[in-house]
Amino acid sequence: MKRLIASSLVLALYLAASVHAEEWTKPQPLRTGDLIRFVAPAGPVDKELVDHARTLFESMGYKVYVPEGIERKWMYLAGTDDQRVNELNEALRDPNARAVFSCRGGYGLTRILDRVDYEALRKHPKIVAGYSDLTALHLAIGLKCRLVTIHGPMPMYSLAKSGEEHRYANDLFWRLLRTGKYSDDPAAALTVPLPSPSERPKALVSGKATGRLTGGNLTLLAATAGTPYQMETKGRILFIEDTHEEGYSVDRMLSQLRLAGLLDGLTGVVLGSFDGADEAELAQVFRDYFVGKGYPVVTGFPVGHLPPNAVLPYGVQAELDADAGTLRLLESPFAAD
Repeated sequence: MKRLIASSLVLALYLAASVHAEEWTKPQPLRTGDLIRFVAPAGPVDKELVDHARTLFESMGYKVYVPEGIERKWMYLAGTDDQRVNELNEALRDPNARAVFSCRGGYGLTRILDRVDYEALRKHPKIVAGYSDLTALHLAIGLKCRLVTIHGPMPMYSLAKSGEEHRYANDLFWRLLRTGKYSDDPAAALTVPLPSPSERPKALVSGKATGRLTGGNLTLLAATAGTPYQMETKGRILFIEDTHEEGYSVDRMLSQLRLAGLLDGLTGVVLGSFDGADEAELAQVFRDYFVGKGYPVVTGFPVGHLPPNAVLPYGVQAELDADAGTLRLLESPFAAD
């Protein structure tokens, strides 16, 4: 028995060391004059909002490329699979582009994941940003490229809007992409700030943990389970959010992740907003799936489809303190100039 325990300890230490030894590429931060390319790889876009975002970004000193015909529509998609993947690959292959922003989410990435030019992105690393359906692309890039990407607001949603409810996400987004920090305060520079002290996440399971950030939209995490693009969980801190899903639907998707073994091997879980679900039902669902798992879990973290939506980098080492309700990056998500 002692030999078995010792062997298990050695294996656990080896796995932990392997996770921390992973080499991830970090994109360069944005600088004035950099080229941002807009793409529409999922749902159809509103050209007026896209043009407004372009004008706004140009006024901030960036160059913006909007592909001709980006407002195209085919069923519930922003064009055919060929049109969308060709547009995305052209952006990824552009050596002059510093960033690729998806105009919106919706649906469509899972149809083209196997046709994305990951080799081009490895050759020309750049910022890839978005959320919702973009979760699938973030997971795939992490697997294929080991490149840090950004869960954050998109040109059609939040970034093109100036309302107070969007200030939190927009300010975090631009600050992080320009500086690799959340704050000018050295003591809090890499701690994800909260919209207000009253909105501090609550511990469902106490404890502190470190690991690389992964996750995103629960629907996409479930949709990619069992595919070559499913999320990696060993040694990861998982963040989850969703929208317009009732309690039973959240339950079903978490059940799928559990049965696929994707709730095992995590070091921590960050549960964001789930608008559309009954709060009491949701609380019970979360207890059923996460209490007793052995890793810290927080609920009510400000990440999701509704404001406020925190900007989180995939692949970066982070520390979750469930009792303090904090998530802190242990490294900048961007390469030093």
